[in-house]
Amino acid sequence: MRVLLPVLCAILLPWLSLQAEDTLRVTLRQADSLLAARSLALVAQQAEIDKAEAERIQARLFHNPQFSSEWVVGRTGEPFIHAGAGGQKILAVEQLFRIAGQRSLAVRAAENGKRITEAQYAELAAALRLKLHSTLYRQYYTQRSVDAIASQLQLLKQLQEAYGGQYDKGNVSLKQVTRLRTAFFALNAQRIQLLRQLNRDQQDLRAMLAETGTVIASPTAAELQLPTAIPLPPDTLVSMAVQQRHAAVAAQAAQEAAALDLKLQRRMAVPDLALGAQYNQVGDLHPRQTAVTIGFSVPLFDRNQGRIRWAEAAGKHAEATLRQTQLDVRNEVLYALEHIRVLQEQLDATNPGLDAQLDQLSESLVDNYVRNNIKLIEFTDLFESYNSTIIDLNQLMADLQNAYEELEYATGRNLFGR
Repeated sequence: MRVLLPVLCAILLPWLSLQAEDTLRVTLRQADSLLAARSLALVAQQAEIDKAEAERIQARLFHNPQFSSEWVVGRTGEPFIHAGAGGQKILAVEQLFRIAGQRSLAVRAAENGKRITEAQYAELAAALRLKLHSTLYRQYYTQRSVDAIASQLQLLKQLQEAYGGQYDKGNVSLKQVTRLRTAFFALNAQRIQLLRQLNRDQQDLRAMLAETGTVIASPTAAELQLPTAIPLPPDTLVSMAVQQRHAAVAAQAAQEAAALDLKLQRRMAVPDLALGAQYNQVGDLHPRQTAVTIGFSVPLFDRNQGRIRWAEAAGKHAEATLRQTQLDVRNEVLYALEHIRVLQEQLDATNPGLDAQLDQLSESLVDNYVRNNIKLIEFTDLFESYNSTIIDLNQLMADLQNAYEELEYATGRNLFGR
C-alpha cells in the first residue's frame, strides 16, 4: 500500500492538472488582455500599420544620385581602353530633385495613411472587444438558465418516475403520466436549445482568444453591475462619437489624405529638376573640361491628367464616405440609447424580488403538488411558466448588458468605467 499510493499520485496528479488547464475561467478584463495578445485579426491589422510606417519612411527619402562614366575604346594605334592622361573619358553625376513641394506633400499623405491604419486598428479592436463582451455575457446568463433548468429537470424526472410506478399499479391515469412526460420533453427541448447556444458561444470564444480549451465567463461583481444612469445627454454623446469614434477618425483621415493626394497629383504635373556636374578629359573644347548640367522633362503630352482626375474622383468618394460614416455613427448612438431605454423599462417593470420569488416557487411547487394542494394541470402550467420566466429574465439581463456595451462602442469611449 505504501508503494501503491505514490504510484497512483504520480499517475493522477498530471492528469488532474491537465483537466484544470483545459478550462480557462476569465473575467471581462482578463479576456480583453488575452484578446489584445492573441487575436490574429489584430496581428494582421498591426502589419498594416507597419506597412504604412514603411510608406512614410520611404516618402521622406531623397532620390539617389546617378553616376555615369564614358570611355573611348578601340581607337587605331592606341590601347583598347585608353585610361591615361591622353585618353578621353567623361565622368558625370546627376541628382534629381522633386520641386513644387512634391516631397513634403508626399510625406504628409503618407503620415495620413498611417493615421488611417491606426484608426482602423483601434476600430477593429473595439469591434472585437464588443463581440467578446457580448459573447461572455450571453454565455454567463445562458449558463444560469441551463443550471436552473437542470435542477428542475431532475425534480420532474423523479416525479415522472414515481408516477410511472404508480401507473403500473393502476393508481394514476395514462393522461397524468403523459402530461408529466410532455412537460419533461418540452423543458428538455428548451435546455437543448440553450446548450446549442452555449456551444456556438464557446466556438466564438475559442476563435477570438486563440484558445484550445474551454473558455468560461466568470465576470466580477463590478462587471455584472448594471450602470445606474447614462452620464451624458444624447447630443453630447452623438457629438463625442462623431469626433472620437475610430471609424469616424479613419474616415476623416481618409478624406484629408484624398485632398492631399489631389494637391500632390497637380504638383506632379511640374517636371522634376535634374542637376549635375560633368568632367570631360580630352574633350572637344578643352583638354580638361568641367561642366554643370541641368535638365527636366517638357510637359508637352503627359501633364499627369489621368492621375489628377483619379484623385478628384477619390476625393469625392472619401467625402461621401466621411458623411456616411458620421451619419452611421450618429444613428448607432441613438439606436443604442433607445435600445437601453426599452430594455431598462422592461427590467424596471419586473418585480425587483422576482428572483427570490421564483426560487420560493421552485421549492414549493413540487411539494404543493405532492400534497395535492394544486392539480396536475396547474402544476405543469406553473412549472412551464417558471422556467420560461427564468430563461426570459436571464436573456433580458444579457441583452441589457450588451446594449450598454454597444453604446460604449458607438461613442468610442468607456462611459461606465467597467
